[in-house]
Amino acid sequence: MSRWLRTLLLLSAGAALAACGEKQDPDPNPDPEPDPLKLTLFVGAEGSLISYDVETGQQRPGAVPEVSSPADLQVLEDATVLVNLTVRNEVLVVDGRTLEERARIPSRGERPNHSYVSPSRNGKRYWLTLNDGLSSKPEASTALFIDAAQGSPTYLQPVGEVPLGRGHHKATFSNTRERVVISNIADCSNVLSVYDYSDVKNLQRVLTLSAVDLGLTCTLNAPLAPHGCATSKVSGRAYCNLTGPGILVSIDVDATPPTAQILYTGGKGGGHTVAHAEGRYLYSVQELPREGSATHPGAPCQVGQLVVVDASTDSIAGQVPLLYRGPSCAAPLAGTDEAKATASHLLLSKDGKTLYVTASGAFDDAASRVRQELVLDLSQPASPTQRTSIPVGASLGSHPAALSSEGRYLFIANTVDNTLSQIDTTTNTVVSTLNLPTNAKTLSLFSSADGPSEHAGSIR
Repeated sequence: MSRWLRTLLLLSAGAALAACGEKQDPDPNPDPEPDPLKLTLFVGAEGSLISYDVETGQQRPGAVPEVSSPADLQVLEDATVLVNLTVRNEVLVVDGRTLEERARIPSRGERPNHSYVSPSRNGKRYWLTLNDGLSSKPEASTALFIDAAQGSPTYLQPVGEVPLGRGHHKATFSNTRERVVISNIADCSNVLSVYDYSDVKNLQRVLTLSAVDLGLTCTLNAPLAPHGCATSKVSGRAYCNLTGPGILVSIDVDATPPTAQILYTGGKGGGHTVAHAEGRYLYSVQELPREGSATHPGAPCQVGQLVVVDASTDSIAGQVPLLYRGPSCAAPLAGTDEAKATASHLLLSKDGKTLYVTASGAFDDAASRVRQELVLDLSQPASPTQRTSIPVGASLGSHPAALSSEGRYLFIANTVDNTLSQIDTTTNTVVSTLNLPTNAKTLSLFSSADGPSEHAGSIR
């Protein structure tokens, strides 16, 4: 018998016994409370999903097989693990306590990649999977909504799906309404759209921004390529990086109808965007300017820049050069296997005082390597200051990173070494290196005491 049903029957019986003046005996067989889960690192690798006890550094018992091309991985408050399996066109659902598979959720879309967990609002909450589709099959690009509200009768079931423009996609949520902005990286007629999901079974698109609407030139060979969005809780505006022309689009997502304007920068590429904890400032990473660029030349050792947005004035507040080994780095990278290193993804510390920039190697060069994690001091959120980078293991291409739920540890997957660098964020030094049986494709953390590590796309 389930706990809630037994409780209901006991309450009814207790009321009847109390009316007769009799004392109610306690339930002789109560359901045991689940054991607290220590800080646990979940690793989606090609072939399996495994986990590690962070305190001991030891792999926990169990592994989930048939894991193909795992992409975004997140953990809910009840330790349920969800991960997009791109090649299998599934969302894998796992009990994080036991590492037992609970479900595999398909959708009519194909190639699930990025995922987000919506803010809790009106008793509702959703896991949002963005299916990238195929260039030959654009109708396979969709947004799938899965119920993520514990206690809901449809918990962990698909409850809504809507077609998107041509993938790849990113998203960010409104701070006050059941609305979400979704970008389409290869679509000139549908660059960005706003959807109302208040009735998730009848999703409504309330704004579509084309290149023409934005006053920009876009072609199939030179798309605007939006790739990274975030929302300010101060202004309520969403910001998306158009990586092709180096422009940020500012969207008043809560307006009826939503409106947009563009903000010009001096760089381009990259795109990953996060909002500061206080909400006024947002940060977006760009690949250019950089050392050796003919169109956007940068300083020796420069691997991109950080754009600072002031949401209170809806303007660009600064553009900070990112140097590969830190502010004192002056030696050119040319001639080394790190010459094509590029600033790629951002992680903001829980206290909002530190921004970590994960670099990527060139995707078209198997010899390209990265071995540094960049660090910026955000004590003055409007004026980030770069600190000495943290040496980690070697990686090629893009590689995952995750910040623990209480903010103490940063984990960097080293894809050449098949290792994980565990960084203590109080000292920004590597304190442990874990050996993996295979390459990590995606990471997330959870503990019963502090909950899940921050979800991508959440409102800060």
